[in-house]
Amino acid sequence: MGAVLRQIVLAGVLAALVTACGGPSFVNGLERAEVARALADYGVEIEPAEDAVAVLGWQAPPQDCVHTYRLRSSYEPGLRFEQDNEGGLAIGRHPRLEPDHEVQPGPIVAGGTIPAHLFYQGFRAERVGASRDAVFARHMVGPAAPTPACMPNTWDPMEDALALGWPELTGRLTGVGESWNGMRVGGKCNRSACIDTEDGKPDHALACVTAPWRERFGGLFEHDGEQYAWLHSKWSDGHGPDEGINTERHTLVSIDHGRPVWSRTVVDHRYGQPLAGNAVGSVVRTWTLESTDGCPGSLAAAGWARPPAVVEEDARLQDRLANSDSLRRSSKRNPRASAAGSNKPE
Repeated sequence: MGAVLRQIVLAGVLAALVTACGGPSFVNGLERAEVARALADYGVEIEPAEDAVAVLGWQAPPQDCVHTYRLRSSYEPGLRFEQDNEGGLAIGRHPRLEPDHEVQPGPIVAGGTIPAHLFYQGFRAERVGASRDAVFARHMVGPAAPTPACMPNTWDPMEDALALGWPELTGRLTGVGESWNGMRVGGKCNRSACIDTEDGKPDHALACVTAPWRERFGGLFEHDGEQYAWLHSKWSDGHGPDEGINTERHTLVSIDHGRPVWSRTVVDHRYGQPLAGNAVGSVVRTWTLESTDGCPGSLAAAGWARPPAVVEEDARLQDRLANSDSLRRSSKRNPRASAAGSNKPE
């Protein structure tokens, strides 16, 4: 029996057990409390679902509804070279590139991709913003940087967002409580794996290789007939809970619409960093993504009464994305723009 078939059979057994026991026993009190805290500021309430299995796969934004998100970063204590910041991200279907398959309702077909483009305005792109191509697949969305799991500050705000806000999914029927290896973590993060935490110097007896994200399907929830997956992600550089770097993420995913509703990542970075006031010490970075549009699968669709300022920002981001070609043309004249047809932040 193949690995995927075994997973499907196991998921079916889990679902049968839940039905027999009568109730959503696979969503424990801790997961319910975490979801309630995450959604409290938006006045949104979702309840544990009676099912214990769901297909976890991403979907591209529909052609008639651009997805917009608010991105926030904060630091405790404050960093010397980067302050708490906020930005906006808009993602829509690519206006010229076509998918490599016929798009059907539900998760993207296995092995298929759907081209998209995005507009970002915020830290490192405050003045006019930046635009970039993106690709949606069933398991993940990119281009996604391999470094945001370990960084105490921003590396690339757009690639960081795709890596943190869109965790790698299974792309198949998955049972509540199941875990899997997620997106790879590497690049600058590999350096911390071979650092002696006592003196901060390289330890040549240690391999400079880090593990990928570890993902877990924490709970299945529902609201007005739609289902949501609560994902719990962890990553460490391997030095233990009180040393090195430890990162934890929670993401609420709309299963019906294959998109993130809300996500928060906390990076506990214990290596010395330049802090405000010319100090040096450890820092905790908190990064949050909030869906701000009114499309299906958003916080607004789940009941958030968006403030007027959020509605206005959503409209502005949609307009900037629609006119991003002009931004790309101007960026080509900017010597700091990146090559290969995608422009880096200012």
